[in-house]
Amino acid sequence: MTLHLRSACICLPLALFVATPSLARHRKRHKNTAEQAAEAPQLQAVVAAPKANEVCFSPDELCGAKLIKFVKEAQKSLDIAIYDINIDQLVHHVALLSHKMPVRVLVDQRQSKGDHSLVPLLVKAGVQVRFGRQRGIMHNKFIIRDGSMLEIGSFNFTNHAALANNENQLYVDQPEVLARYKNRFDKIWTEAQPAVTPGSSTSDKPAAGSDDDWDDD
Repeated sequence: MTLHLRSACICLPLALFVATPSLARHRKRHKNTAEQAAEAPQLQAVVAAPKANEVCFSPDELCGAKLIKFVKEAQKSLDIAIYDINIDQLVHHVALLSHKMPVRVLVDQRQSKGDHSLVPLLVKAGVQVRFGRQRGIMHNKFIIRDGSMLEIGSFNFTNHAALANNENQLYVDQPEVLARYKNRFDKIWTEAQPAVTPGSSTSDKPAAGSDDDWDDD
């Protein structure tokens, strides 16, 4: 009995010792991500605006800053379909542009209620925002700028996608590809439910099928 007790006493500190470096690395990763997000405005200065057929891979490349440059160059219109958004500089510029030109934003209703989502800020800023109404989730991720340039890929418009996940972006200007995305956006937009300020009865009403297959990335 004494031998078993001594073994237990030895194993417990050893387990704590083994777990500690892993915990430290986890905390360091989160700290670095937060620091990088805070530096995002400065990073924009060293990133060129994307050109047609350009590809960006995060986290190795500055895809978040590149996306912001892409949006800021809008002259006529922006159509955005995005599952998740929390890059504050991007939201800021989308809101500003909405007072100068037509801006439409399609989002997933349930994801927009997440703690880190900035969709409520877009709604409060007066941006035209709608919740996709479909079976499953509104998981699209693309932007049509001025009807002539398209950003697509796996990249959600989030700090985590920019700084931690392995994601991709592709910038396209082929007319035939743009036409299909325009038609798809218009179809979803027509069927979508207008978003309103959180707290009202309309915003609390679930969109059709919004509870199916929900994921969080």
